[in-house]
Amino acid sequence: MNLADKNLKELTKIVFSKKYNFVEDPQELKGNSGRNWKFDAIVHNNENDKFGIFIRDWKREISITQLRQLHKACLDVNEIAGGIMVCNLITDFSKDYSKQFGIQLLSKGYLMSKLRTQQFQY
Repeated sequence: MNLADKNLKELTKIVFSKKYNFVEDPQELKGNSGRNWKFDAIVHNNENDKFGIFIRDWKREISITQLRQLHKACLDVNEIAGGIMVCNLITDFSKDYSKQFGIQLLSKGYLMSKLRTQQFQY
């Protein structure tokens, strides 16, 4: 199977599993507000910090609303140190917005490039 044929969730798992503890489909986390937040995945780094991941495998660009939701979730859940948004298409506006709020924004192209530079065997 070619890298381009893999869906966004598979690519995300491959990239993050190489270096971090990747938890797929984690349970909902309760925030300080009382709201339950559902992340598509959670990554634990070496310092045992947790980062929540939203994966949006859409044919259109990522919306600011989705970035705001991820930002709110990260602020609301104490055990989440930061957020990562993985999507297909990124605009300059969404890049600027994500930088402003400390959200890492990754595209499918970035993930495929990362795997190619690591000589991923597919």
